[in-house]
Amino acid sequence: MQTSSRLPRRFPANTKYVVEAHGAYVRRYVEFPDGRVIELSPRKALTCHCAEAALVPALPAGKRRRLVAA
Repeated sequence: MQTSSRLPRRFPANTKYVVEAHGAYVRRYVEFPDGRVIELSPRKALTCHCAEAALVPALPAGKRRRLVAA
């Protein structure tokens, strides 16, 4: 794989930007339609705590209210 600190200004049609997760790091590269690959520097993967924050605690059975349509 070719490594480069500079990317071209324009990319041909069907060029792919590929991101692969490998443990705590993300591997990134650009794949051209003719098969050439330019590897980009790996980055540390960010962890998402969104799912934990979105959890709503359940109310105990005695505290639940029944909704009545008006």
